[in-house]
Amino acid sequence: MPTSTLYKKENELLTTMMREMRIAAGLTQAACAEALGKPQSFVSKIEGGSQRIDLIQLREYCIVCETSLTSFVKRFESKL
Repeated sequence: MPTSTLYKKENELLTTMMREMRIAAGLTQAACAEALGKPQSFVSKIEGGSQRIDLIQLREYCIVCETSLTSFVKRFESKL
């Protein structure tokens, strides 16, 4: 049976990079969540690796952190 993507090293990298991007943007989890129109627990679960995120949500997260989705994905790919 295939392993859930939540438990793959790629997801760990993704969530780590998202947390680093948010911190570099000078945002707390609460401020990021507010800008996304979500509860703080949403950001916490994503960054903790227990919540999946789709492409549209990732794009919105990047926008809030003032980073382009394209540059984020390029950095992600280069680290794999």
